Amino acid sequence: MNPLCIYHGNCADGFTAAWAVRQALGDIECHAAGYGQTPPDVAGRDVIIVDFSYPRDVLQAMNEQANSVLVLDHHKSAAEDLAGLPEPPECWEDWIEHHLALAPDMTSTMAALFDLERSGAGIAWDFFHDAPRPALVDHVEDRDIFRFALEDTEEIMMAVFSREYTWENWDSLAAESPYELYREGRAILRKHRKDVRELIRSCEQRMRIGGHLVPVLNAPYFYSTEAGHIMSEGEPFAACYWDSADARTFSLRSREDGVDVSAIAKQYGGGGHRGAAGFRMPVGWEGDVA
Repeated sequence: MNPLCIYHGNCADGFTAAWAVRQALGDIECHAAGYGQTPPDVAGRDVIIVDFSYPRDVLQAMNEQANSVLVLDHHKSAAEDLAGLPEPPECWEDWIEHHLALAPDMTSTMAALFDLERSGAGIAWDFFHDAPRPALVDHVEDRDIFRFALEDTEEIMMAVFSREYTWENWDSLAAESPYELYREGRAILRKHRKDVRELIRSCEQRMRIGGHLVPVLNAPYFYSTEAGHIMSEGEPFAACYWDSADARTFSLRSREDGVDVSAIAKQYGGGGHRGAAGFRMPVGWEGDVA
């Protein structure tokens, strides 16, 4: 085996999913990916894609070069795009046996597992481990799918978000008790909420996206969930965006009475869930012309 783990970059769920894979397979190579970005070289690799997927044509091209391709994801738009792909066995060991059995007759094997009721981190841990989930995985999932069924998830996740995305930091977070993380995150959450409210008051504007004139905020990605949720009240959806050297990235949020933002994002080459999705456009893009 020559594994390569591709995960959703700049995302606690994606990073935790990759961490879960590393906890099972050791110090394997990992690559942070984003929608609209070119995939890495996968020639001869056993590719594991967690909390993320590429469009069907890109994935098929990767499959022609790779030794095997396994997708573990929970995004609605990707599940629709990749409908019909075979599902893998229930766990990693069975997937390996399945691949080795087919290898003499096939240049590559590809399968995809989608579960919209779990997050990428939850799916990855459950697939690669027999042991119960760490509390870290459960709280990451609780926030990522916006369920908030567990006590103190908001505070705990503020403590998580305060750490750099390193494997060592995630080892440390997994070892801490939920109460320790809750105590650490309380003040961070209070400050975060204050910053979001002030940003919206001072910087909110409107853009036409996917045929809708919606509230938009230019803000770093770590404000997008809370700001988008606030601005989306009484609206079809709301958006936050931020610029990098080569793209303007949009993060969309909607409520239960709003529109399916995964369908909106798909119009621009992105994807996601019904209530949370994203896409990338050229720097300077200010929405569609009316």
